[in-house]
Amino acid sequence: MNNKFFPANFMFIMMMTMGTIMSLSSSNWLMMWMGLELNLMGILPLMNIKFKNTEIEASVKYFIIQSMSSSLFIMSSIYNYMMSMSMFSMFNTSMLSSIMMISLLIKVGSAPFHLWLPSMCKNMSWLMLFMILTWQKVAPLFMLSFINHNYMIMISSAILSSIMGSIQAINQSNLQLIMIYSSISHLGWMLPISYINNSLMFMYLLIYSMIILPLFLWFSMKSVMFTYSLTQQNNNMNKENIFIMSLILSLAGIPPMLGFLSKLMILNILLKMNMIMLPLMLFIGTLISLYFYLNLTMTMTIKSFYLFKIYKMKINMKSILCLNLLGTTIFIPMMMYAMNIFNKP
Repeated sequence: MNNKFFPANFMFIMMMTMGTIMSLSSSNWLMMWMGLELNLMGILPLMNIKFKNTEIEASVKYFIIQSMSSSLFIMSSIYNYMMSMSMFSMFNTSMLSSIMMISLLIKVGSAPFHLWLPSMCKNMSWLMLFMILTWQKVAPLFMLSFINHNYMIMISSAILSSIMGSIQAINQSNLQLIMIYSSISHLGWMLPISYINNSLMFMYLLIYSMIILPLFLWFSMKSVMFTYSLTQQNNNMNKENIFIMSLILSLAGIPPMLGFLSKLMILNILLKMNMIMLPLMLFIGTLISLYFYLNLTMTMTIKSFYLFKIYKMKINMKSILCLNLLGTTIFIPMMMYAMNIFNKP
């Protein structure tokens, strides 16, 4: 199978999409597990679309990890059924809920269960990496919000993900590894809010996807794989650097970029619930991650000879740049109005 269009590829994409939708719309644990398996069977052939040895190795690793976590998930579901004789019930013991929670944390690649993710994804294409870092996390994150036991496991994993993902990305020169560890750090923000408000968690994931999609497409189009490649672009590519730098700063969550909005929403909710230490630890991880974000931005600034000639940029790049620069300014009044509505008795 090559990179051209095949009807089988369309079928695999539909399997992957329908698997996630099945997990989100199911009312019992067995159907959720079936949706996860359908999603896995759909994405594995897409990972081998160019039939390279590195892609085959990555798909085998992904299959082994996902199969192990699915086995833990269905095992805890069966034990729960044996104790309550119902697939619709919540857990009677914290042991079963802990096993299921760990299995879903393995699926999304949260710390300390994240070690398989960098070694598997560092040789993938940018588009497949985007799918694994965004779409493949939707169903497990929503399923985690249905487990109403052992919040300390979730909070500990969120803090570890935010800090370890930021620390491990500092000395990396591979851009794919930097984006993977950045995704683990952002996952630390999504985990605690999934317990409180699924809509905010989905909004965070949507904003994160909007930021990294044009970034990954640009990396793929320019065949950029390492940080030193950012300094070897010609003058035509340097005109686009301000657009790429705005996306990187938005990914870092620097105001007034769009990425700051999602962190502001989660911070507001956590503080209203009298959680002080959790957002503090999450912000410590974000401050550590600023080092490599600003390092990438500085690398591109030094080599951007046409940095301020924005009038030569294309119209669509201008619009995306304005969205990232003014996103928080536009959305803050809307968000404050919505929060006032929610707080009314």
